Amino acid sequence: MTTDKLIELFGKCQSQTATAAEKAVLLSMLEDAGNEEAIRNLIDGQLAEEKPLQDISDSTFNAMLEAIFRAGNNLPAPVRKISFLQRWGRVAAAVLILLAGITAIALLMNRKEEHQQPALVQYPLDLPPGKNGAVLTLSDGSQLVLDSLNNGLIGTQNGAAVVLKNGELAYQPAEQTSVTVTFNTMSTPKGRQFSLLLPDGTKVWLNAASSLRYPTIFADNERKVEISGEAYFEVAKDARKPFYVSIGGRAAIEVLGTSFNVNAYENEVAVNTTLIDGSIAVSALSGTLKPGGNRVVLQPAQLARITTQAGANTQPEKILVVDNVDTGKITAWKDGIFNFNGTRLEEVMRQLERWYDIKVVYEKEIPNIRFGGKMSRNLNLDELLKILEASEVRFRMEEGRRLVVLP
Repeated sequence: MTTDKLIELFGKCQSQTATAAEKAVLLSMLEDAGNEEAIRNLIDGQLAEEKPLQDISDSTFNAMLEAIFRAGNNLPAPVRKISFLQRWGRVAAAVLILLAGITAIALLMNRKEEHQQPALVQYPLDLPPGKNGAVLTLSDGSQLVLDSLNNGLIGTQNGAAVVLKNGELAYQPAEQTSVTVTFNTMSTPKGRQFSLLLPDGTKVWLNAASSLRYPTIFADNERKVEISGEAYFEVAKDARKPFYVSIGGRAAIEVLGTSFNVNAYENEVAVNTTLIDGSIAVSALSGTLKPGGNRVVLQPAQLARITTQAGANTQPEKILVVDNVDTGKITAWKDGIFNFNGTRLEEVMRQLERWYDIKVVYEKEIPNIRFGGKMSRNLNLDELLKILEASEVRFRMEEGRRLVVLP
């Protein structure tokens, strides 16, 4: 029955009476490995009647095949051509050419079709890297785009001069004239990073797609800030005023004076807090900035991992402490470096999404690949992808800054 159907559709293609739908059915049957015997019968029958086209060059074969596939509206020519030839070789290619006949091929290559498929648009991969930039949202809701401002004094808040200089916003406190506490929020969109010097002298680096909410003055007996995304802190020591970092209700960090990195992106599976120097206490979902409940105290080169997702209704998992982590790898971003040593492909792609402001999708399943090495964050996207392609993964850019990962 299958052989009869193949012969019927084949005859229609030879006589140029096949519809686009019938051509699609025929090509689908040719690609089905279950039809192998019927296809061989068809090939044998045609080769008994026609002389095989053995002397045609590869380039001519490809041109003919491309013309034949384009004759069928809405057929994915490149995919079908490649998979078919890999299985059947030149004999099968000869049968395809016989489907339309040499005269039909000439007509197909010259005629104008009303519903001709548009050419595949190639979008450039040479996107520039991220740069310094952030949006400052003041307590009254007004916003300042910091990368559009010149260096210098941009205002005063609670007696502190707010100064912008070379990618850093600094609060320079004068004599305190007000105890009214207001809150600002610095946020970095994708493709931007920035640093901030808080009124107490604490310095914060914000990675791309991150935010920091902070008071314009630390008036009480403690210092509190809130973050999302990723940030690196160098906390000014003040034993009288402990420093607390809240991470969206997922975790809290208590600090006396230290350096540490927090990675708390919503699309990552865990909140990772890495201590570089000093000592900190990390609490999981305590419901308050004060440490309590599930709590660990870290030593330098230790990482605390909390895997409970934001908004989860379950109790937090026990905090996992990892010893002797590579702190240089974890903080490389603030020094302008991608450190991909031992990093899975999907994590690398999430970093690229944030830095190059792109959307990454996977054509099939996510390849099980780990990368190694370090690269500058100042590379254009195409330069970086060429390096990654050495690990047997390929990429295609589509409209809307959409990067497709190919198997």
